[in-house]
Amino acid sequence: MTQDPLSDEELIAYFEDALPMDERAALEARLAQDPRAQALLSDWARQNAEIRALYGETDAEPVPARLREALRPPPAPRAPLLRQALAAMALLALGLVGGWTGHARLGPGTPAPALADAALTAHRTYVVEVVHPVEVPASQRDHMDSWMSKRIGAPVSPPDLSASGFALMGGRILPAGERAAGLYMYENAQGQRITLYVAQQEAGDSAFRFAGDRQTESLQWADGGLGYVLTGALPREDLRQMATSAYEQLL
Repeated sequence: MTQDPLSDEELIAYFEDALPMDERAALEARLAQDPRAQALLSDWARQNAEIRALYGETDAEPVPARLREALRPPPAPRAPLLRQALAAMALLALGLVGGWTGHARLGPGTPAPALADAALTAHRTYVVEVVHPVEVPASQRDHMDSWMSKRIGAPVSPPDLSASGFALMGGRILPAGERAAGLYMYENAQGQRITLYVAQQEAGDSAFRFAGDRQTESLQWADGGLGYVLTGALPREDLRQMATSAYEQLL
């Protein structure tokens, strides 16, 4: 049965994680059949990842009054104009955030908070991909290891998470400021996917730190000049066990 394409309002709500869990699951089922919507979400996520990689986090900084005033919603539009107004407000908000963060550009390193956000954005972007979830499949493991190590600038190799029921699907390269990051993807027998994000990090310790949102958890650590973020819609204890296994293999 042919379904209606996803609207801009639905995509914005999904991208901003503003949907209840049941509505989000229903939308994800429709999203798997909507290549245009997948491409649009991918573009939005890529832009956000590049902004965060360049400028880091400014959540703790106060937003100037003029920007708060600009983001204040206008009077309720007439019904025929509602869709256009919502889309315009979302684009304005993205532009203002990008402009405000521009005064805080960082150096070539990838700070710890930015690493977790970039990993979560990459996870959201690619776990929904049906045709091209990875660039290099696990069947080309030797090529993937050498290629990703060269691009990231350090020897990298994905850990084996099969003991937890997740098999390696493959990997891809992502932008990370002036450097590159790697994203490995795993999948279990139920079709659930997790990702491991890897990038050079100027400083950090090996302590595990949780982050994420209401649906997706991530666990971050650093070792040997590299930062790692394991991300998935899993209980924290499951994620911790897999991260511990990955950490021990990557020593």
